[in-house]
Amino acid sequence: MTTTFTEHAAIETGFSKVFSDRIVPRLKELDDKRKAILSVAKRQVIIALAVGVAFGLLFTVFGGGSDGIGGLLVGFFLPVAFGGVAAFLLWKRQTAKWRGSAAETVMPVICDFLGDTTYDQEALRGFETERMQKLGVIRPTSEIKIRDRLEGTYRDTSFEIVHAELSSSSRRSGNNASKTHFKGLLMRISVPEPISDRILIARDYYGPGNKLAEMFGGGTGRDMPKVDTGHAAFERYFEVYSTNPAAARNILVPGFLDSFMKIAEAESGEHGPEGLEAGFHEDSFFMALKRDEDFLQVGTLTTPADEIEEELHGVFEDITTVRRIIDRLHGDHPE
Repeated sequence: MTTTFTEHAAIETGFSKVFSDRIVPRLKELDDKRKAILSVAKRQVIIALAVGVAFGLLFTVFGGGSDGIGGLLVGFFLPVAFGGVAAFLLWKRQTAKWRGSAAETVMPVICDFLGDTTYDQEALRGFETERMQKLGVIRPTSEIKIRDRLEGTYRDTSFEIVHAELSSSSRRSGNNASKTHFKGLLMRISVPEPISDRILIARDYYGPGNKLAEMFGGGTGRDMPKVDTGHAAFERYFEVYSTNPAAARNILVPGFLDSFMKIAEAESGEHGPEGLEAGFHEDSFFMALKRDEDFLQVGTLTTPADEIEEELHGVFEDITTVRRIIDRLHGDHPE
């Protein structure tokens, strides 16, 4: 059983004692809960698969043999496939339940340790997605799912961050499939002085792509006047639009654009700079950062709770990401 926490990063300094005092005593209780949820998950998966196989056999035996072997195979495997999908969704649901229990135990301890930080797995306080859509940082979608809301203050700068999935449903040809447009992090970072004019930093679709986006950009920010920043490296990846181009140029000075490029290159992972869009509005700087990895995830259903140390390092790294971005916006660029 893990009883110690090895501090790897600067943000973790001093956490080993907190881990021993506040988390270790609850690991057995936590693992008992994990085992109970795992047992339910296994039972539900077995039932779903068994039902799928049973219906497959029924369709095979009583479905009529006129369709030949191919029809029999389809009649068997289609119900089995539905059973497999149901099993996957049930497992995913129980995994989310376990992660919620683990987060309820661990995240308040981490937030107390860091100070000026709060966490809400269900993001009950929501997020300012409407403002981000109006600004154009994210596109209008029919469904927005947010979770893992982290709020706090760092370097006298307040921030909010959530994990988000944005998708739209398609009903063409009777198809109700949902298409995901964005998966990643949405951030709101306070600015020293309110900015009355809207400024959008959008992905550059190059030439005709930008013209089309501007032509059909009503309500997406690209219908605002375009701004030339004169920053060659920045202009390779981004287009700027603003209600007041002159004011935008005064804010998007070379030093800020250098910092923004470092964020785009260092924090976007495999998506690269194309995975980042941002904008200013009133008291806030908004960012949408594409990211495939989970955010602030604690608890793997098949991993004993006493092996939680590696996951805690991942949580601290996620929080460090937010801090690195704020550092870069202040002009400091950690290696």
